[in-house]
This record gives sequence, C-alpha cells and structure tokens, in this order.
Amino acid sequence: MGDIIRKKKNGRVLGWYIRWVDLDGKRKQRASHQPSYALAKRMLLEIEARVARGKTGLIEPETQPALTVSELCERWLTEFGSPKVKDLQRYRATAQTALRRSLPHLGALPIGSLSRIHIERVRDLLAQRYRPNTVRAALRPLGTCLSWAVRQGLLPSNPTQGVELPRRETSLEYLSQEEARRLLCESERKARSTDEPTTFCRAVAIALALRLGLRRGEIFGLRWQDLDLPHGRITVARSYRLAPKSGKPRHLPLPQSLVPLLTDWQTRCPKTTERLVCPVRNRGIWGMSSRRATHGLPQLLLAADCPALMRGWHALRHTFASQFVMQGGNILTLQKLLGHADIAMTLIYSHLAPDFIAGELDRLKY
Repeated sequence: MGDIIRKKKNGRVLGWYIRWVDLDGKRKQRASHQPSYALAKRMLLEIEARVARGKTGLIEPETQPALTVSELCERWLTEFGSPKVKDLQRYRATAQTALRRSLPHLGALPIGSLSRIHIERVRDLLAQRYRPNTVRAALRPLGTCLSWAVRQGLLPSNPTQGVELPRRETSLEYLSQEEARRLLCESERKARSTDEPTTFCRAVAIALALRLGLRRGEIFGLRWQDLDLPHGRITVARSYRLAPKSGKPRHLPLPQSLVPLLTDWQTRCPKTTERLVCPVRNRGIWGMSSRRATHGLPQLLLAADCPALMRGWHALRHTFASQFVMQGGNILTLQKLLGHADIAMTLIYSHLAPDFIAGELDRLKY
C-alpha cells in the first residue's frame, strides 16, 4: 500500500507527496503537484492500478502524452478553486463561455509549444471582430488557466504574461437629471395607482438604484433587517445571496426621500423566508430574482419618455454617480457610497464636474 504525506520545508508547505512500491520492487516517492489530498489520493490509486496490471506506476515525463490547450482548460475548469471566488460554479460557467472565443485558434496546440506569439496572434484576430473589453474578457481566463498550470508544474512559465491588451473602454451610459426625475415619477405613479405588488416593487427598486446607486444584485438581495427606517440607515450586506462585489458590507445613510416609499412598501411587501425588500413572483411564489430579469425597466423607460438603456439597471447606477458629481458631490464620498475598493474606479466620473479640477487647484495658496 502506498501513502500520502504533506511535506514542509522551513515552515513552508511544499505540497502533497505520494509513496508507492513500483513494478521493480523499489519504493518510490514523487511530488503529486495536486492541490488537495483527495486529488493526490486519486493519483496514487491510478499508479497502484498500473502496477497491479504489470506496468510502471508513474509515466515518466518524456513518455507522458502532452496536454493540448483545450485539455488543459478542461482540467482547469474542473480542478481550479479559490477562496476569493464567491460563486465558483458561476465563475466556471463564465470562464468557459469566454474561452470559446480563443480555443478555436489555440485548442489543438500542445501546451509545451504555446508561446507569446500565439497569444498575440489570437488577440489580434479577436480584435478584428470584438470590442476591446470583449477581447480582454476573452483572454483573462486563459491567462488564469496558464498561471494555474505553472503552479501545478505543467508549464515552466505563463506565455500570456507581458502580452499587451487593448485599452479598456469606459462607457458611461446615464440619464439626464430630467429623465431620471421622469422615471422616478412614472414608476411611483404606477405603483400608487394599482394594488399589484410587482408594480410597487419595481418603483422601490428604481428608487434604490437612482437615489443610492445600488447594484442590481444589491437591490434584489436587500432584506428588511438591512434597513433601519427610524434612524435612516441601510446596510448593503449582500449581492443576491452572496457578499457584495467588494467582499465587505457597507453602511450608508438612507435619503429622506426614500423613507416614505419604503415605509409604505413595508406594509404591502409580500412575505418571503429571506424577508426580501424586492421579492419577485415566479410561478405564483415570491422569492429571489434571477440575474437576467429586466423587471419591466425597458417598459418604464418608454412610458417615462426616456431613452432605452443598453446596460439597464447598471446604467441607473451610473446615473446616480454622474448626477451626484455634476451636482457638486465629493469624489471620495462617492467612492464610499458606491463601494469601490479602488478610487480609480470612481474617478471615471470626475470629468463630469466642470469645476472639479479648478476647485481643487484653488485650494493652493502662497
């Protein structure tokens, strides 16, 4: 019987090592290069099965068939895991979709022959068909996969490192102040003219987006215990059922204009097990919204005589941030309100304040 040990050196974990008795009767030990005990054990069982069939337990590197890029990506999608990834299943599905753009050009290549030139060639081919942000998104999971292969000892280096990517496009799609006002008025008018909970729920969701800049997942993951209406406070603790994008909850003051609407809605809101503020009815049952639902926003924009929005609910978040800056709001305050981990993300709105730079320069006195 073989065994598995976890080796350390100078307090640093080297990884899982496997020991077995080979076909020649000699006891051998090798690094498994596996991220977990379970995978190392599976590797040991495969070696022992080969010995039982009268074959050498471990295929030596020079005789081991080379993985293709497609096979490596398939293995990465199955084995990769990280505590930083909030929803591993969704991450794998998104990565798999992105890889479909690059693998037709690279998939058949052995990973040992993959070079920076191949990556640059694929980048240029994708750039002829897709926008810069799409090209970046298509190559990102490939780079992560190859970095994982380096850590597993399958590659000596990552050929995507140092490859120049297209400049990121920043598109700020937002409503004007008058258009936002019309959308708020139209959604609230419809909410108060009917007893239909769905209509009132949409008005609350739109108000949370335009008056607080919450993301769609933060709106539809919000619970009544996250609201302190008497003291005018809100805790943004979830995005749907997961942690917010920053990974940390944020505590915000609740605008006074939102309190009457939320107080009225609290008495009408359908009851759910999670006590959701904005539940959605699906097949007669009230519960959590799906990620792809539009919640009637295109129809409300049309009724309010507002332009159609390509990014829907995220454009309402942009509207809040843009109007906040244009009406004299502070960039650092906006960073806290939006929950941006990096101020660089918030600075994309700074150009909307006509006196932003001039006002800051006027602080300097001699």
